[in-house]
Amino acid sequence: VRDLPAHRTLGLRLALGEKPDMALLADTHTLAVHTFYASAEVQVLDIHPTSVSLAGHANGIEDTAGGKVLADRHAAWMVRLPREVADLWDYIVGLDRAEVMRLFAHCAALTVNAVKLPWERKPRAQATADKLASALGLDMTAHWGPTVRTYLGRVTKAHILTAVREAVGEEVAERMQGMKKQAMAEAAEQLLAGTGWLPAILRAPEPTEVREGEAVEGEGYSAAAE
Repeated sequence: VRDLPAHRTLGLRLALGEKPDMALLADTHTLAVHTFYASAEVQVLDIHPTSVSLAGHANGIEDTAGGKVLADRHAAWMVRLPREVADLWDYIVGLDRAEVMRLFAHCAALTVNAVKLPWERKPRAQATADKLASALGLDMTAHWGPTVRTYLGRVTKAHILTAVREAVGEEVAERMQGMKKQAMAEAAEQLLAGTGWLPAILRAPEPTEVREGEAVEGEGYSAAAE
């Protein structure tokens, strides 16, 4: 009972490893099972993706424009997917490649975890997050802006003045030094609006120098995967 299924598993591994398109279907099926059905009983790939809730780290993030776009995208897939998880495989196999890729991308995207906790030391994970952001061309000005609620009311006066100094200039920052914290935060919100200023942690990673023989930007997948 154990020996023969082990040999079958080996055969499946060999066969699947030679068929990337089928591997994509199998991966998508496994991700979708966990993402939409919370059931592992039908999966054959031993992959267990997790999706960290961001609401516990950033209050109100689900109500932002980006949060609503993600929720709408998820809801749109929920409407399309079969009610019974047992029917999911045949549904995915029946999709065209572009739709499979979109479902795979959505499920994979929900597993992204670039949250940085004060007690964690994961420099390599954060470095990978930087590489992913660079490959995606992520521009956080499209998703976040410095307001009293999101940033300025939650940091020190020194941080506020640094933001104003970087975005508007030293002279303006000097004139604000004597202001009280709340008034300074409110004034800074008006000054920073439309400037595209971001805290360092949200800025696009600095481009790295390309050494001779390495992939360069514009070489497609190899550059993104580097």
